[in-house]
Amino acid sequence: MRKFLVILTILFASANLFAQKRSVPDIAIDQLLKRIESPSDTIYVVNFWATWCLPCVKEIPEFNKIPDSFRQKPVKVIMANLDFPNQKASRLMPFLEKHAIKGEVVMAITPRGGDWIERVNKSWSGAIPATIFLHKGKQSFHEGEIDYQAIEKYINTLF
Repeated sequence: MRKFLVILTILFASANLFAQKRSVPDIAIDQLLKRIESPSDTIYVVNFWATWCLPCVKEIPEFNKIPDSFRQKPVKVIMANLDFPNQKASRLMPFLEKHAIKGEVVMAITPRGGDWIERVNKSWSGAIPATIFLHKGKQSFHEGEIDYQAIEKYINTLF
């Protein structure tokens, strides 16, 4: 009977882990911009990254600090992945199983060409990582790797 309970417990725990698997919606860049530019009390921190980008992966822990640090304030982190959409199952999802990301993860679907980059921010060259900070029409932009101290400064300037 004891072995049966142990096995049953393991099965329930495994089922629970499987049920908690992260879903990653595909979102067109125009939809993402519309969402984050809508007037609200929320400060949006949107990081554009890819699984193959070493500086992008290196800075993930910096973004993971935001939810705990700004628990009492309306700050939303969106990790907008720029891997190719056909690599979502083979590359992004296995990456997410191995790496903890606290923010919302979306697969950013971008049109061909680079015109969409300028719509995100006119000064963006298109290099990643890149992060935008938005709140009620105000925007700050950072291209390149970023640390938590800089993230915190950007967020605090928008309150």
